[in-house]
Amino acid sequence: MFGSNLAEEFVAWLVRAEQLVMISVVLIFLASSIAVVYSSHMTRQMYSSLQTLQHSQDDLDSEYEKLLLEQSAWADYTRVDRLAREKLKMSAPPADELVVVKAGRPYTTGGQ
Repeated sequence: MFGSNLAEEFVAWLVRAEQLVMISVVLIFLASSIAVVYSSHMTRQMYSSLQTLQHSQDDLDSEYEKLLLEQSAWADYTRVDRLAREKLKMSAPPADELVVVKAGRPYTTGGQ
């Protein structure tokens, strides 16, 4: 009997308007607190991810600059000229064998 009477008193206490307002305020406060903690956690996690991605971007930018330097070294005119002469046995044609094409009609520079 004592337990059911206590339960009835507790329910009667809960139904009063002041207690309902107080309980709803506490629940809203708890929900807001959890949302703030979650938001802070997500912000820190995203900032960490951003830092990692920026570091990767810096590494890729550095590698790209190195590749551009390497490409310019491989495409250097003197290197290409040397390879053409040594490996492909190429040489510049003599002046009398040069042919210049102008407006559809060729003429030679060798005095012809």
